[in-house]
Amino acid sequence: MRQAGARLLLLALSVAWVFTPESAVAGQSSNEKELATQDVQSTFKVQVQRNMVLVRTIVRDANGRPVSGLKKEDFRLFDNGKPQEIDQFAVESSASAAVSARATEKEPEGEASSERPAADSIPRKYQALYFDDVQMAFQDIVYARDAAERYLTATLTPAGRVGIFTSSGQGALDFTDDRSKLHEALFNLRPRPVYFQESNACPDISAYQAYLIVDQHDTEAIAIATNEYFQCNCSSLPAQAQQSCISQAPMAIDGDATRVMETGETQNVQVLRGLEQVVRRTSVMPGQRSVIFLSPGFLFYHLEAQISEISDRALRSNVIVNALDPRGLYVIIPGGDASKQNAAMPNDAGLMGQKSQLIQNSYSIAEDVLVGLAADTGGQFYHNSNDLDKGFRQVGTLAEVSYVLAFSPRNLKPDGRFHKLKVSLANPKGFTLQARRGYFAPKASEDAAARAKEEIEDAVYSQDELRELPIDVHTQFFKLNESDVRLSVLTHLDLSSLRFQKQQDRNLDDLTFITVLFDRDGKYLTGKEKKVICRLRDDTLARLTRTGITLKMEFDLKPGTYMVRQIVRDSQAGQLSGLSRTVEIPY
Repeated sequence: MRQAGARLLLLALSVAWVFTPESAVAGQSSNEKELATQDVQSTFKVQVQRNMVLVRTIVRDANGRPVSGLKKEDFRLFDNGKPQEIDQFAVESSASAAVSARATEKEPEGEASSERPAADSIPRKYQALYFDDVQMAFQDIVYARDAAERYLTATLTPAGRVGIFTSSGQGALDFTDDRSKLHEALFNLRPRPVYFQESNACPDISAYQAYLIVDQHDTEAIAIATNEYFQCNCSSLPAQAQQSCISQAPMAIDGDATRVMETGETQNVQVLRGLEQVVRRTSVMPGQRSVIFLSPGFLFYHLEAQISEISDRALRSNVIVNALDPRGLYVIIPGGDASKQNAAMPNDAGLMGQKSQLIQNSYSIAEDVLVGLAADTGGQFYHNSNDLDKGFRQVGTLAEVSYVLAFSPRNLKPDGRFHKLKVSLANPKGFTLQARRGYFAPKASEDAAARAKEEIEDAVYSQDELRELPIDVHTQFFKLNESDVRLSVLTHLDLSSLRFQKQQDRNLDDLTFITVLFDRDGKYLTGKEKKVICRLRDDTLARLTRTGITLKMEFDLKPGTYMVRQIVRDSQAGQLSGLSRTVEIPY
């Protein structure tokens, strides 16, 4: 093994001329260099556009256990009913991230070198607990935070980090393994609604009923509100005044419903904005990443596109979103909650039944957003049970195996429309599938460069092994003095799979190398980016295809434990590879 490491070092020296402008080879009929490097100051500037849709799929048998061993050809994928070719296929397991995070250098190089770290010296699991304190009632927060503390006491290991986040943005705690800080953050949770709902409002119009009145002009919902308005405001008046009173009901009801709908949508937008930020924060952690979204749910009409964007970001970043409804087992009380003192339509049994059904429907529809987020990202949804301890255990455990199908929609129109997805098996065998339900097409106004930058950042902050290009990564370090160390990251690329563009007597391609360092808690420290500009003649290409090229990135550091993430991408085909290595530099 040491000989293999020595050969790599000799190879790096033999092709070092590739990366020094002074020694780069110039063409005989042109002054253009065959190979040159370019330092890139702005981080992750890669101008490539992909319309790749990811579909995470979990297959379960009749007993609800995940099914392993399936292959690409076992799946069928449909976009708006049209069969699609699966361009990329990956099998993921809950243990894969741990294996990736434990990857270390096998052979030392130089005066001093990386040693295999202890099994738990690097965090391998990041879990974000996102509390919807804007929507949750006080008693639900108390039950949820107590159950969360018991869950963390039983499951948090030295290899795990947990963050506490809230939809109000208050009382957040970044990822840590400090149990006292986690306890304090949980203890300080409390309801922080954007708007305080009037407890004795009459008519008592829910967000769902407001939607039916304002958007759908639903006669049943309007009749219920009108009856309540009469009972609260007109029934005690003399008979001659009641007609005048009830004539004001339509305007009053429409005003109340519009206010309820607008304030509810404002709160919902804040909750989704907070969830997007939590997914972003979690996505930049190196390891197994998941979010537990604790919320009673909310009406999501008019917000479908934002929810789809969150699911898409989570899928691309390999972040699993689980959902837990903290209300537990709830019962619909005819006539409304006893804590509310509004009239309950005692004189109209038919409307009473319709009101109860409307409340039931509002609970179910509010949960749809939680069901969708969990289903689309490969997570689980737990609800309608008072056993929140069981709920945390269920949503805190990721599926043992899942399948990621990726396809590029053909002739996709940038119109922003929703596309319905369906995944099936060639041989169902009684299995059930959980998969993403759909996606929104991009809009013509979206910035392709911004999307490309986002994609490369997702690859940098992922811990998945991406192997579209054949690369190998090794590290070595040298002590500069008692307190400083220089770390070298050597990345070897096999050119045989590159698709060069032929232009006259040259073979063209641009290679982007990105090296990023994270600390032991998975926080970004620093990164470097270089471009290798290839304008190769045929004989040079033939020689480099046999030997490959090696690029060195150097970092001056203090002793400690670091995670190295290496990304390589070519410009012609947009092929991308990413590997992670752990290096421990002793004091």
